[in-house]
Amino acid sequence: MYTIFGSSRKGNSEWLGEQALKDLLHVAVDLANVSIQPIEDRRHHGGFLPIGDDYRRIVEEMLLHDDILFITPIYWYSMSTKMKLFIDRFSESLRDEELDFKNRMAGKRFHLIAVGGDNPRVKGQALVTQFEHIASFLGATLETAILAEGNAPGEVEHDQEAITAIEAFREKMSGARV
Repeated sequence: MYTIFGSSRKGNSEWLGEQALKDLLHVAVDLANVSIQPIEDRRHHGGFLPIGDDYRRIVEEMLLHDDILFITPIYWYSMSTKMKLFIDRFSESLRDEELDFKNRMAGKRFHLIAVGGDNPRVKGQALVTQFEHIASFLGATLETAILAEGNAPGEVEHDQEAITAIEAFREKMSGARV
């Protein structure tokens, strides 16, 4: 499993993600520790320009895995800026013939863990829908969506519904390959 941590700091989403990954084979990247630059959309104007950051390396590594776990705080009813920057760059990958991105993403299984403080199980549904659409566009599926509640540091640790969902996720993924 390939895991993408999308917060700008260590907090509730990281804690819950770490609980989900206990004893599971996985490779992880923390977007807070890499450089992902914004994309300049040049699809219709000569193509994308090369950007000297870590995106290509991360995507190539991600493409080696069948299961991709996205972990993000819920900010303004969506994913974090770091996660959004990463996913926005998928547009660039779709135009990269050498990468064959869309064909290689087809059949992958997406998993989402998101933590927010303002009724996330209701207001986070837009984020789940967004990931469903992203997966569908790429020929992948969103297999898991765990929305948890936590605002102040450590609050998610008291969300028993989320803890139960994480335990079920770990059980489901216990046979997953790296």
